[in-house]
Amino acid sequence: MIGAAQALRHRSLHWRVFSNTATVGAFNALAKLAGAAKVIVVARYFGTSDALDAFLIASLLPSFFADIVAGCLTPSILPVLTRVEASGGALRAARLARTALTFGIVAMSAITLALAAGGQFALPLLGSSFSPDKLRLTARLQWSLLPWLPLSACIATWRAVLNARGCFALPAIAPVATPVLTMLALAACARGLGVFALSLGAVAGVAIECALLAWAMRRRGYPITPAWDGWTPEISRIWKQYAPLVAGTVISSACVIVDQSVAAALGKGSVSALAYGNRFVAVLVAVAATAVGTAALPEFSELAAKGNWTRLRTSALMYAGIAFAAGAPLALVFIAWSEPLIRIFLERGAFDAQATRLVAYIQRFALIQLPFALGLSLLIKLAAALESSSMLARVAVVGFVANLIADVLLARWMGVAGIALATAAVQALSLLVLLALLLRRKWA
Repeated sequence: MIGAAQALRHRSLHWRVFSNTATVGAFNALAKLAGAAKVIVVARYFGTSDALDAFLIASLLPSFFADIVAGCLTPSILPVLTRVEASGGALRAARLARTALTFGIVAMSAITLALAAGGQFALPLLGSSFSPDKLRLTARLQWSLLPWLPLSACIATWRAVLNARGCFALPAIAPVATPVLTMLALAACARGLGVFALSLGAVAGVAIECALLAWAMRRRGYPITPAWDGWTPEISRIWKQYAPLVAGTVISSACVIVDQSVAAALGKGSVSALAYGNRFVAVLVAVAATAVGTAALPEFSELAAKGNWTRLRTSALMYAGIAFAAGAPLALVFIAWSEPLIRIFLERGAFDAQATRLVAYIQRFALIQLPFALGLSLLIKLAAALESSSMLARVAVVGFVANLIADVLLARWMGVAGIALATAAVQALSLLVLLALLLRRKWA
């Protein structure tokens, strides 16, 4: 009877994960489809132009810090918050969330001021082939994106709280605000503002996403104002998880900066072509990996809190194997249809036939990463649930060094497409390294 009851609970837990995966996947797919529609609209207005190159380089540092400082809050807070609520109740968990929010807002505000004061000095390095006029445009665009940073801290913290309480739908659909607002800004302001319409849409979209999550928090009775409850043992545990995760994400996110910088050195339109070529696979990875990973992390955290290490490892490896097996044939299908897809969705307006051929060529190599990225995303969630972020930092170091070497070598041999191939190779290497580290870990 006991064995049957345990099996029933395990099946119920797996069913909850798959149900949450479907929910997150469906809403996240809508958000990513909106993002894909935005890319189509952007391509019509700007093609592979200098203006779009400038915007993409201008967004590198804001997105970099949003990913590493704010983005790491969600996986760092969620496991600790789950355990605190299970042992100390909702009131104690709410105090912890407010303290974590305070930390995130202070950190992102400091980074915003630092970028406002001196971020433009990094732009000549990021856009090494840019003319002086193009660099000045890039600096102005970077300034216009800075309000994004403090808002991202609120979004990351509130998403962790809502996911910990089983709320997945709204956090998954809220990011649709950014592509929708960007398309509206282009339609209304592109003639007057030019490429600055992209900045307006991005910042307005992040603000709407923040407002939606704040509303969801208040509706569930959670306070949304920051407060400092002191450096409690729970904050120490979050910091212990957060610091190495940030270190690892700094290195892995730096790979994107390296990719864009190497592309910028290849001449006009190369940054834009790389962005278009990576976009489709990014949507596929985001929809599948985010759905499975977001839904699995609470289960992983719950099993880790109970010390059920055997079930935790079995579940994680099973989900990662399924994700990899599903991703491989999907990648092959889209590789075969790469150029028709680009022609159908992007070839219009400023995006001509020559751009189609170049972007489709890049996209074929970018798609190779799909199965590796899906498997890796699950193992990263497992490491986060185990509070083993130092493991992720080691993987990130290996990935960064490999990415830097592969970018330089393959870009010389293949041009921009070599950068996409380098990314796929690094994803595969990172998956193997993280899997080896997890299998060697003592599960007790």
